[in-house]
Amino acid sequence: MKKRTFLGIVVAIILIMATSCLVKIRRKDGVNVFYKRIARITSYAQTTPGDYKYVDYAALARAYDALVFGTAAPGKSSLLFWTDQTHQTFGIPAYVGDRRTGQDGAQEAVTTAAAVYSATLVGIDKADQNGTNYVRMLNAYFNPAEGVFLNNPGGSSADASMWYMLYPAILFAQVALQYPEETLLRQNVLTTIESWYKAYEVMYNNGEPDFNYTGFNFLTNQPYKNGIWTEPDAAVGIAVLLYFGYELTGAEKYLDATINLLDYIDQFFGSPLYEVLMYYAPALMAKVNAFHGTAYDLDKAISRVFDGNSIPRGGWGSLVGKWGDYEVNGLFGSITDGGGYAFTMNTFAAAGALAPLVRYDPRYARDIGQWLLHASSNARYFYAPETKRENQSMSRLAGHSEELDAIAKVVPYEGIRKQSGGKEPWFGGDPTVYGWATTDLSLYSGAHAGIFGALLAPTNREGILKVDLLATELTVEKAYPTYLLYNPHATAQEVIYQVQGTEPVDLYDTVTNKVVQRAVLNETKIVIPADAAMVIVEIPANTEIVRRGLNNYAGDVYLSSNRSTVSFKGLKNFTTVKGRFTVELVLASNFGDELAEAHLVIDDQVLPLEGNKVRVNTRAFPRGAKKVTAKVKTTHGLSDEVSMRLHFE
Repeated sequence: MKKRTFLGIVVAIILIMATSCLVKIRRKDGVNVFYKRIARITSYAQTTPGDYKYVDYAALARAYDALVFGTAAPGKSSLLFWTDQTHQTFGIPAYVGDRRTGQDGAQEAVTTAAAVYSATLVGIDKADQNGTNYVRMLNAYFNPAEGVFLNNPGGSSADASMWYMLYPAILFAQVALQYPEETLLRQNVLTTIESWYKAYEVMYNNGEPDFNYTGFNFLTNQPYKNGIWTEPDAAVGIAVLLYFGYELTGAEKYLDATINLLDYIDQFFGSPLYEVLMYYAPALMAKVNAFHGTAYDLDKAISRVFDGNSIPRGGWGSLVGKWGDYEVNGLFGSITDGGGYAFTMNTFAAAGALAPLVRYDPRYARDIGQWLLHASSNARYFYAPETKRENQSMSRLAGHSEELDAIAKVVPYEGIRKQSGGKEPWFGGDPTVYGWATTDLSLYSGAHAGIFGALLAPTNREGILKVDLLATELTVEKAYPTYLLYNPHATAQEVIYQVQGTEPVDLYDTVTNKVVQRAVLNETKIVIPADAAMVIVEIPANTEIVRRGLNNYAGDVYLSSNRSTVSFKGLKNFTTVKGRFTVELVLASNFGDELAEAHLVIDDQVLPLEGNKVRVNTRAFPRGAKKVTAKVKTTHGLSDEVSMRLHFE
């Protein structure tokens, strides 16, 4: 098992830093420099969406379930659901009007397992819904001969791509986590995890470790490439399953494999993002950093998810900007396809995968909070009632029915294109373009709405959401209720905070490592500073908080990890500098850390620091744009870096 360590430049400058360079979260001017910044999110025009609206996604998810599973009048629709007699399960087509509707074995777990998971997240018991156990029916997707869950009942891995096997496997694991009494499902998940461990062994031990394949054939026990595309973020999907297997069984081989897989992703040249699997990397890396002594570069992992710099699928990331009358900040998809193409499923799935990151590294609380605020407001445009009909693909349908209009209220479009047919934007999808279905209403996308529904709740202050950081994490580890609250406003805001249980609790903020309220019953008021976030853990009242290593615990229950952030003082991105100027570093810490080693790197040249400063002479470098990077290591063994662009004259 390989441990990640701080990778310094060739020469390490050991510094005894002046205490003036250490701040506790905020500088004297009030600026919070503890938060890490995510470039795509800092590109938003404003902290609050311009046309902000809170959407009750939990209600949408419940309405979707009632419509699709026929619990609402007039009952099940042949457009949305069928009983698969061949495999003793049920089917939901990928799209409304899908040409495969009703064909046993054609249904996909990306839709059906997601629908069961989504409904469960918003409080629907899918193991006993009107006397039917839809959870147990998911075992039809397990292939005993291959030892894995697949995307289709009766399917094969021989022609399946990595993400179409791994993402359903994660969904099945999530459902099994919610229904521990379904022992067959749990056993099939464990068998699937072991099968993927064996697949990992083949790909890891086959000379140079390589997971950059199209798929893995469990019949031949060999990976394959189809000559068209590869999916290197499969390594993340396998790691998610194996770490869950480690938690369930305690098997060290699963932990060792997880770290090797994350090493591969961390060292991959460029972004390995192909589909939703890469979304899980930042949170899993942060968790492994917290518990197992690794030092994965979370800035890099997050950039690879958001920035659209994918190697196998160029342009895939998170969107920024406004298309016509509609903001698209925070939606996920392609930032380049036709000028931009946002996808509903990717947006919902990204939220579920990324939100737990903040539990393990509170430095990202502000930007993740802001992203979720924008994404949750702008994702409403996937739903037909929220947009102009003339910009929707349904406007081109001849004689559509009242039934279709009713469906469109809770089944979203597959995506939003920046432009199509002279309209900006265009709400639709691929089915009507390629002839897969008669509409672009996407059942597989709507099957994920419960992820937003479980994560997000309103508070008494508009624009301040209460985000449940435990709702979508695939883990069996004990945790106390944990919520992210981000204040996008320019002034501090007082929020009425409602606690989850009936016993008194202390409210512990992991950003500041402080108890902000004690012995709270029912509700209390907390003040969130302007453009800032809090991560509140509800711990039993009067429980002692202890630090073990770099982590904080209430008894034996993990609360948070202590972290430090380096930043530049004074200089701003894209500043033009001439002659001699000073670069000054500031270290913000939520537990009293200090700088131990530091390097400033410009054009691959290493500059020594005196105290926390260094004088730079622009004449020593060619003129033009420069990337200036500070890399540091702290007295507690943490590493961090920060970069900015300057123009040297």
